[in-house]
Amino acid sequence: MSNFLTAIRKAERLTPQRISDELFDLIRKIEDLLAKINANTLHEHSTDVEGNPIGFYSAGTEAITGGRKRMGQPFDLKESGEFLNSVFARVENHSIFFDATDSKKEEVLYNLLSEDIFGLTDENLRKVIDEKILPSFLKYLKHNLF
Repeated sequence: MSNFLTAIRKAERLTPQRISDELFDLIRKIEDLLAKINANTLHEHSTDVEGNPIGFYSAGTEAITGGRKRMGQPFDLKESGEFLNSVFARVENHSIFFDATDSKKEEVLYNLLSEDIFGLTDENLRKVIDEKILPSFLKYLKHNLF
């Protein structure tokens, strides 16, 4: 009976604010992972957060790069690597803010088909929830209930 009463007392301490704070802390701990996933989507898949193409190289780019980047090939945003390395995610005010610190950010955005490049696709968000947030949160609940 004492185990049952202990569980009830623990459950009573799990207020909506305490759960919200715990989720906030869990997400804050994976900011770097979120930024890395965002940069990978841009580089490997050449898509924005909606899954749309971010752009394609032109004949001019092919000529300038000596064929290293072919006309019609999807943008990979990896000319110097600075832009992708500058992508970050920050949790603040109960939101996740994605951006880049590269000084050429405006130039990069100007040349894209989409400005919606910062953030996670629904597929990536679901994966983060399933593989990172949910297991940690279930562990937290188990620890605080039993």
